Amino acid sequence: MQLRHLRGLLAAEPALRHSKSHEKSHDKSHDKSAEEHAVRARRVRAVVERLARVERAPLTIAETTVSVRDGLHRERLLLESSVRSSFHGTLLAPTDAAPTAPPGPAVLVLGGKNARLDQLTGDVPPDHPDRNVAEQLAHAGFVTLSFDHGIGGALDAGRRAGRDEGTLLAHAFALTGRSLLGALTGDALGALDVLTAHPLVDPRRVGLFGHSLGAAVALHTALLCGREGVPLCAASHVGSYQALYERLLTGHEGAVLPGILEYADLPDLYGALAPAPLQLQYGTADSYLEPADARAAADTVREAYAAAGAEAEVHGLPMGHGTHVGHAADFFTRTLAEPAARGPQVPAQRIHFEVSERRAVLDRVDAALASGILTQGPQVARFEELARPWTGADAAAVASGSAALEIALRVIGVAGRTVLVPVNTFFATAAAAVRAGAAVRFVDIELDGLGMDPDALRAALDRHPDTAAVLPVHIGGIVAPSLDALLAQCEQRGIPVVEDAAHAFGATLDRRPAGGFGRFGAFSFFPTKVAISGEGGLLSAASAADLEQVRRWRDHGKSAPGSTLHDRPGGNWRLSELHAAVGTVDLERFSRTLAARRALAARYDALLADVPGVRPHTVPAAAGSNYYKYLAYLHPDAPLDRPLLKKRLRKRHGVSLAGEVYDHLLCDHPQFASQRRQDAADGPFHRARWFARHHIALPLYPSLTEADQLRVVAALRSELP
Repeated sequence: MQLRHLRGLLAAEPALRHSKSHEKSHDKSHDKSAEEHAVRARRVRAVVERLARVERAPLTIAETTVSVRDGLHRERLLLESSVRSSFHGTLLAPTDAAPTAPPGPAVLVLGGKNARLDQLTGDVPPDHPDRNVAEQLAHAGFVTLSFDHGIGGALDAGRRAGRDEGTLLAHAFALTGRSLLGALTGDALGALDVLTAHPLVDPRRVGLFGHSLGAAVALHTALLCGREGVPLCAASHVGSYQALYERLLTGHEGAVLPGILEYADLPDLYGALAPAPLQLQYGTADSYLEPADARAAADTVREAYAAAGAEAEVHGLPMGHGTHVGHAADFFTRTLAEPAARGPQVPAQRIHFEVSERRAVLDRVDAALASGILTQGPQVARFEELARPWTGADAAAVASGSAALEIALRVIGVAGRTVLVPVNTFFATAAAAVRAGAAVRFVDIELDGLGMDPDALRAALDRHPDTAAVLPVHIGGIVAPSLDALLAQCEQRGIPVVEDAAHAFGATLDRRPAGGFGRFGAFSFFPTKVAISGEGGLLSAASAADLEQVRRWRDHGKSAPGSTLHDRPGGNWRLSELHAAVGTVDLERFSRTLAARRALAARYDALLADVPGVRPHTVPAAAGSNYYKYLAYLHPDAPLDRPLLKKRLRKRHGVSLAGEVYDHLLCDHPQFASQRRQDAADGPFHRARWFARHHIALPLYPSLTEADQLRVVAALRSELP
């Protein structure tokens, strides 16, 4: 019987289920439990985001009708969405909050499946004493916004033949791989933005309320809104999915994400909100719930909150499938009394793939697994094809940027000779030359484009006549105008140039792309870079013969593709199909990524114009930076050194600066300590030391918001004189 099959599936333990074993008595154990909870909560949110497939279409207010009645300021809104077209909403506020009072607390109110907007807001008498929850919360002092779910009255009653409209819509959404709950959550996220932006609302004091189906929508909105600490009151929606959808058969299709129980049950979703304020209400006489199951679910939520060092508020009440508005009002009065102490963190780096992009990656990984071709297959070929417009030459995908450098140097044949690298670069640049058998010598930089200084290079070439290759580095995503002088010197002496373009994918000089200037160009697709594949690299080559050499070196030095004979000591420097699956999706969006980074940099330029104690690095006019790093300089006489500034920004403002490029010169690394005396004539690298000591890198990535940037600059302004 299929029912037996279903019961077996429902009985399986969800993969992300909260562990009940945590010790509260020992501080270290408690800290570990809180850390484990935070990791689990992030995984739950990621799963919810993937399964919900929310289409984040912003809402606009097309029409507003204002009135005052029964002691409330009322705004009848016509909301427009590119996804759902137009629908109605109503904003209520105490009359003393409009229009001159300071902004106050607000609650987005999401009613149940059968809740009518006009009853929620008290425009018509409610059919149940707690149905007009939005009106009651407004009388309690909150601005409220409610809207029409749009799951009643749209389908022809005759064709419905008595079937529930929400159920039919849920089934239809499932045909597209989406869910009704995802659609409702998308509406709620848009409405939350509208409410937060309203002039009567303090955006730091906004909560969520939901009843029944509305509670499911409110829960998923809280999980996906990206706002830490949003208070949630959920009424008549607690229990296990097994009880609601198999034993009781009271669960509605619109209140659950397809596939969610493989990862988490309903209590686990609530637990993932911790430590944000949470109130759960359920009725002990609710025919839609099972009291024992609801109590057990509430206990699981409490345990998750305890693991996070917080407490969930749970009310089991002698009521049916309803809401205790008094408890809800008390909850929001307490939790919204003061603004949030601090908004979400602004991390140094944030990697973000939209759900549609993550699904594209998964589809490509699945295709690779199904084909059995897991390396050097069609995904790698596609990755190389997509990179071609940005590299200035044909390229071969390899395992990493470091592998790209080493292969280039092995093709050139630098063993036993000298390779010149800028003294200010990542360790991998020099390490690749060492692994290829070369002696590394260092060259100072110039401060305009942060490239290798041509005069210092000329002196180094004179001192090291055995130089086999020169490795300029495009620091921070800037291709320095001084590169042309460097290329001319190397061409005159017959020395090949290998561009370390690990930072510079998409960057240009006089509209010529990085990687297309020298004999080779080496790129990195490490997760911190502007284009990513997880782990991966790319090596562009000016000649087809060199590119063929690269392909042979990356595949253990095979004498020909598919051959079992090897004619050089190559390595396993291949890029896997799985990494290429990530890389192809990222490259398909790269033009948008590049435009976003440049727009963010321009905004930083404007915001920092009058901030004392810091000045942006001026990118040379000929250089089209990709802004891998947004660089700025602290005033030499600043009272705060860089480590202390970074600590204060992080602790006091929740802002993390990005890593420097770089804080230690290569000549100061222990690896090269033995050659310092030999390199004395190449030093003392005054310009590189000045740069390493004084620059900072502000957080910059495509998902950085204008609000994030304002917060970063405000934090700098408050800490610098």
